[in-house]
Amino acid sequence: MKPIVRFGLLLPGLFLFGCTVGPDYQKPSLPVPEKWHEAQSSKPVAARQYNEWWKSFNDPILNDLINRAITANLDYQSALARIRDARSQRVVAVAAGLPTLSTHSTASRRLNSISSVGGAGGSGASSVGGGAFGVGDQIINIFQSGLDAQWEIDLFGGIRRSVEAADANIEVAVENSHAVLVSLLGEVAINYLQLRANQQLLAVTQENLRNQQDTLSLTQVRQQAGLASHLEIAQAQTQFSATQAQLPGYEEGSKLAVHAIAILLGQEPGKLAALLEPSKSIPTSLNIADADLPSELLLRRPDIRRAERQLAAANAQVGVATAAQYPHFNLTALIGLQNAKITDFTPVGKSWSMASTLSMPLFNWGSIQANIDSKQAQHDEALLAYRSSVLTAFKEVEDALVSYSQQQDKNKSLQQSVTASQLAVTLSKERYGKGLTSFLEVLVAERSLFQAQRELVESDAGISTQLVALYKALGGGWQTVGQ
Repeated sequence: MKPIVRFGLLLPGLFLFGCTVGPDYQKPSLPVPEKWHEAQSSKPVAARQYNEWWKSFNDPILNDLINRAITANLDYQSALARIRDARSQRVVAVAAGLPTLSTHSTASRRLNSISSVGGAGGSGASSVGGGAFGVGDQIINIFQSGLDAQWEIDLFGGIRRSVEAADANIEVAVENSHAVLVSLLGEVAINYLQLRANQQLLAVTQENLRNQQDTLSLTQVRQQAGLASHLEIAQAQTQFSATQAQLPGYEEGSKLAVHAIAILLGQEPGKLAALLEPSKSIPTSLNIADADLPSELLLRRPDIRRAERQLAAANAQVGVATAAQYPHFNLTALIGLQNAKITDFTPVGKSWSMASTLSMPLFNWGSIQANIDSKQAQHDEALLAYRSSVLTAFKEVEDALVSYSQQQDKNKSLQQSVTASQLAVTLSKERYGKGLTSFLEVLVAERSLFQAQRELVESDAGISTQLVALYKALGGGWQTVGQ
């Protein structure tokens, strides 16, 4: 039987008896609460409420900003690039277990000096001795070309574990892009809410300035009629100036929010000024936010999914390190041609060879075992990180639920406070105009109204912001974008 045939029959046996060393991955089982402690209800939640949560605010500008951020955000584009990198690394890992074929060609010129040995003598005579003399030089051209093949047989699964780790790393990169997207959408929405909140605070301040200007003018008229003192004018002017001092802060907050949104959309800071600087109301959602079961969070949040895939990759790396302490089997083959003329396709010489190499580490000062221990420690660290990410996710959801609920209760009280403060301002001005109360009562009433109105605007923004935080904690938004 020819050697090549015998070798071909040997290969199936090598794969048949091959094994994969190292621990097989099993997804860890973690304790999960049956329901959320701070949840207001347990009714099922439509997937769309999570996947496109920003649309519940019914704000076309916000919807447009979200869509543009998904397309143009630089951090998200970087995350997508890391996916492409991970997929390329998998190709490298797979290629390590496949035969490789390379070609080589050489051209050489060699000088051979040809010599001969001879003697001289007459008839019937003999002589002893002789001499060497050259009869000519020969120049030889040699052209060689051949193919080399090499293959490492993955007897103990080290390469297979590398591919397993590469697959997990691709999923890590994908889930990381999802996590970046969840954070991005939340940041765009929160900055947009801050912009609208500052615009509304600016409007409330300007309205109070007009009312306080009317009070100041009334006081000046009364002072001219001898019914008010210079002290009352000074008090009215003081309150007017203090309120006016609030304007630059709200204007600054609005501009900073516009700049932040532009950067999130991959644009220059002032690029969105024309779109966003016109004042709009704070977007609110009429939908009641509910959280689904805690067990669903493990499947929804991309940071948890990423941590689990990182654990799988770390587990595979333990197998890769373990395989290093077992034998390695390599096969090589060579086919070559040789000719004296490069234009002559009929070979003068040809050769082939096949070989196999079996190598096994004997003594390496414990470096292989140390590497196994290192990979096992990294696996343990990944397991702890996975557990920590789950607990952190549970905490963030519970925090968002309680903050959202408390902000709603606070908002109801503030609405009542604003209504009562508006009535107090009206009555105090009437009483002051009739001389039935002091000017201090008017100032206190106006100051209380301004404070209540500001807190109500902040609460309106707070409800929407906490709703965004809840959807972000629940891992919503990335499902709308496929890889």
